[in-house]
Amino acid sequence: MQMKETIKLLCEANGPTGFERPVSVIAAEAIRPYADEVSIDTLANVVAVRRCGKPGAHKLLLAAHLDEVGLVVTGHEDGFLCVGQLGGLDPRVLPDRDLTVLTDPPRLGVVSVQPPHVLKAEDMKKALKLSDIRVDVGLTQEEAVREVPIGTPITYRMEGCELLNGRYVSKALDDRACFAILIRTAQLIKDADLPWDVYFVGSTGEERSEGGAPAAAFETEADVCIAVDVGQAKTPDSPPEVAADLGKGPVLKVGPNFTKHVEKRLTLLAGREDMPLQRVATPGRSGTDAWFMQVVRGGTASGIVELPLRYMHSPAECMDFADAEMCARLLAAYARDPGKEALEC
Repeated sequence: MQMKETIKLLCEANGPTGFERPVSVIAAEAIRPYADEVSIDTLANVVAVRRCGKPGAHKLLLAAHLDEVGLVVTGHEDGFLCVGQLGGLDPRVLPDRDLTVLTDPPRLGVVSVQPPHVLKAEDMKKALKLSDIRVDVGLTQEEAVREVPIGTPITYRMEGCELLNGRYVSKALDDRACFAILIRTAQLIKDADLPWDVYFVGSTGEERSEGGAPAAAFETEADVCIAVDVGQAKTPDSPPEVAADLGKGPVLKVGPNFTKHVEKRLTLLAGREDMPLQRVATPGRSGTDAWFMQVVRGGTASGIVELPLRYMHSPAECMDFADAEMCARLLAAYARDPGKEALEC
């Protein structure tokens, strides 16, 4: 399966944070041909391993999270659904948006919105608060209470589409495009003579900062953990100091809480692979799985490789396929040749 097909398969599945298991099943099957063992743990993490065959081998863990931002039903009002957020969803993008309500079977919902010609001038300048959002599923109050119970999750409804010049737009590219990168990495090292066991983790719960990645890092006893996540790509209104260029290669986050030998080796390998590598400073916590994995057990060497992404946490996130391929090549190079410091952790 090509990366484009893998990304489409993963991103069009529905699995908001806390409800990822259906996506985990899809992800596990997608990576299975390139791993020696694949399992889904109690937290719905996908854990795949490519073993090197050496006794007492060190372990590298690459983690990309499978959950997406979404909504959850918190009540009912005249047949409309009241909602709260799952993860850092932006309420500004919700009015007039069509959604998938994850009942069994799933059903269509739309966010109610007043037409502009009935709004007051001052109201047209205001963004709706999440507490004011209502989702219309076409039901009466009695039907809504019965058929869409409180606690039902909701996701964006979006079919992926290609733009020009290798760009792709979809929901849930954060961070399932990065799990597709892990699958591509596993393809690249499938027949390689590796110096260590390599674990590929599709983690859960990252969007609510209660990720399954540290649990996987603890269970596998990984020596080096690298989070593979998305990072902000430049748009006309983005802060230049935190945004990278779309289409100009992977992003290496650098800062005080990332292990220096991991950062240096990735930089060296990017040069060997003759690929561009963008660097973005992170002076504090990264907001990714790396933040949690680095303090597992007695501490774990850690790093972050990011895929540049526009419009993060919206229903129309945008990536570049060339960036994804370069991310996979960089991770595969590190898996094959991490340097002696990583193997002495």
